[in-house]
Amino acid sequence: MPTTLSRMLRPYRGLPASVHIQVVCSFINNVGGMSKLFLPLYLRENYQLPYSQIGLLMAFYGMGMLAGSFKGGSLTDRFDSRKLAVMALALSGLCMLLLALQLPVWLFMPLLVLSGMADGGFKPISQRLALEPCAPQQRPVAQGILRVAYNLGVAIAGVTAGFIAAWGYQWVYVANGACALLGTLWMAWSYRRLGERARPREALRAEENADLPGPWRDRMFLRVIASLILVTVVFDQMYVTLGLFLREHYQLGPQWIGYLFTINGLMVVGLQIPISRRILRWGVARCIQLGALLTGCAFLWLNAGQGPIWAVLMAITLTLGELLLSPTYSQLVMHRSEGRLRGSYLGLYNAAWSGRSLIAPALGTFLYGHVGGPALWWLCALAVCCSAALQHTPLRSMLAPSECAPSGQRALKSV
Repeated sequence: MPTTLSRMLRPYRGLPASVHIQVVCSFINNVGGMSKLFLPLYLRENYQLPYSQIGLLMAFYGMGMLAGSFKGGSLTDRFDSRKLAVMALALSGLCMLLLALQLPVWLFMPLLVLSGMADGGFKPISQRLALEPCAPQQRPVAQGILRVAYNLGVAIAGVTAGFIAAWGYQWVYVANGACALLGTLWMAWSYRRLGERARPREALRAEENADLPGPWRDRMFLRVIASLILVTVVFDQMYVTLGLFLREHYQLGPQWIGYLFTINGLMVVGLQIPISRRILRWGVARCIQLGALLTGCAFLWLNAGQGPIWAVLMAITLTLGELLLSPTYSQLVMHRSEGRLRGSYLGLYNAAWSGRSLIAPALGTFLYGHVGGPALWWLCALAVCCSAALQHTPLRSMLAPSECAPSGQRALKSV
């Protein structure tokens, strides 16, 4: 048993301290992080707002997340990432506490924009703090641990938030804000205790790397981001149109959405680390392409028959795609941004993920209403095939040995 335990813990022993700090912070923060799911109900029942106004307010939060994701990453090229992370998470917690108050409706718009900017900005900052100190072969494992911590936190929050909401929706926001502030205190204390050992590398200035373009002038990287947006819009249909389809075509109750998300969470917790450890052996490009195809083609299970089994097969296949995509795209971004404005690259990457909340709901429901669910699932499969074709050449080019940054760094396998 000690030998087995030692073998299981071996991948985590050499990880930098900053990884563990961000893992604990992510868990603490997300234990209370279900409040956004209750926002429509909160606005409807406490303020009697029409659905159109609720949708508009949710869009303001999405716009804030989109702006914060990119700006938060680019700021790390100029300022200490540790201080930025503490400020962003503290601001997020304060916004949650303010949302718990009986504020005038007009104040929700600026507050949700600010909350979205804080939440979106924290993600690339935290990602940089966790992944930058790692060696290339450690980064998939570090990203995998972050995802496990996130999903464990969300799983616990999913259980507790329902009980807290029974007392009143405002207490969900109090719990969310308290956890965010507790995570802020943990992070500030941990980095202060480590001192210089946790100091991030000095950001490289743009003028010192004039021969290397930033993300907006990196055509290969922009093609990968465009393909990623296609994949995220498809993936988000799990949150948008899947529930409608299961209810109208399968006649399944809303509890089945909870069952499918439980399958998703358990698979992430159980499989993310083992898969992340093998990413470099399998090849980053191969895993990205396979993950993208699994994400879109997973929905085709819903056209294969009628009944819960097809929904379960869909959830399993979709999660396998998710398990491959998260660590590989992060590895690709860190590899491509070596010696460049890494914060801007991470910001644009996270903005692509956040931007799906502005596109996927409207596009998915529009297509669902006009062509129907079965046709929408075929369109999802077609979209990820287009995504795979769009990023095929950039992936081979970006991961080729000649594209590797500092000499001596091991090339990432592209096939």
